Amino acid sequence: MKHRFIFNAGSLLAFATLALSTSIEAAPYEEVAARFVTTTCAIPCKKPQQGSWYFWRGENRVEIRDGSNNVGEIWRRDGKGRLSFVYVEPTHKRGIEYNAGDLRSINHTRPWERLASIVSPEELKKLTLVGETNVLGHKAQRYSGKKDKRTTEILWIPTMQLATKITHTYLDRKVTTELKSFLTKQDVVKATTDDQLASYALVDFSDLGDMETKESMAWLKQATAAPGHENHEH
Repeated sequence: MKHRFIFNAGSLLAFATLALSTSIEAAPYEEVAARFVTTTCAIPCKKPQQGSWYFWRGENRVEIRDGSNNVGEIWRRDGKGRLSFVYVEPTHKRGIEYNAGDLRSINHTRPWERLASIVSPEELKKLTLVGETNVLGHKAQRYSGKKDKRTTEILWIPTMQLATKITHTYLDRKVTTELKSFLTKQDVVKATTDDQLASYALVDFSDLGDMETKESMAWLKQATAAPGHENHEH
């Protein structure tokens, strides 16, 4: 039986469709906790659509969560560079786990550099450095370029290996993802700890077909933000 669950690319990870995929050997990543806002608007812009999301980065872990705190994604990298992924619903303390093979089978792999930096550092080499500025107390570089009728502008903090503003301007629309603030210990929203995740009701992606027949697991049929269901057959 084939389940028609479709990943909602307009949800919390809409920024991933804006990021540009290449890879580069980067220096170790420092920890980051931040809030971003993605704005999409038709040109001329009259009714912008906005969505906020949170971003936490460690050396081998990235967590992204939508502003409503309803859904999130946790990416982890092991010692061999293999990625695993967990789709989570923090409010309900549940989720779906994907191993490296699952991610390959549903074509949901991501370069680690893009996950950790939002834009791959290597992609900056395809753009032109046009100036410098300051972003929330950090020195940042401005990059710009045009390709296939799309203009791209990026603000990049080199010391943090982090893109803080990405603007794509197309003929008919403009999409901007921008860092709004760094989170502090006083912020209520926190990254999911390993202990918290251990208390979640987690389902293996490979077991979805069996689990969905159970009444207690009916929520799986509503998890439309979880990737890969459209390709998952039982």
